[in-house]
Amino acid sequence: MATIWRGIGVVCTLVLLASCSSQKSSAQVPLAPQTPALEKSYQDGRLAFKERRYDEAEAQFARVVAADPEHVKARLNWAAALSYLNKPAEAIGQCQYVLARDPTNAEAYYQWGAVLARLGKHQEALEKLDQALALKPVAELLQEEPLLQQSLQAYLQRQRRQALDADVARPKTPPEGDEESPPQPGR
Repeated sequence: MATIWRGIGVVCTLVLLASCSSQKSSAQVPLAPQTPALEKSYQDGRLAFKERRYDEAEAQFARVVAADPEHVKARLNWAAALSYLNKPAEAIGQCQYVLARDPTNAEAYYQWGAVLARLGKHQEALEKLDQALALKPVAELLQEEPLLQQSLQAYLQRQRRQALDADVARPKTPPEGDEESPPQPGR
């Protein structure tokens, strides 16, 4: 009798496992390139990034790229999300992937520069940003990609705050002419 109950328990467990795995959530449904589901996932990633939910954005962009490795905008937005998640090597890798296929992609140079700037590698960042600007004017670059514009604005705000903090920390020197003149030799 115990063997029958054990067998029934095993069958019930298998039935439950099968029903759970057949009810996949929409996040587990595979995406196909150039489909509405892929575009929705991409737009969900953009929204998550805009709302600073970088983990969610990173997951959405990774999912899009897994389905369509040549989805350049998803790959570059993925790089931005990775950068904010403190994964600079992965972010730069995404930029390099795009540039290996299209060395004239200004957004890839821009994103690479933004990653380097967040790392404090300002000279290298300026070189990448110069490469981006050589390919496309900044206004056009920012107009085409609102996420780039948001990223640049955040970077500029941080730079302003750092400059103000440095200015506050710097000792004040009296204006010229207010100091006592040092004694002149021979007088």
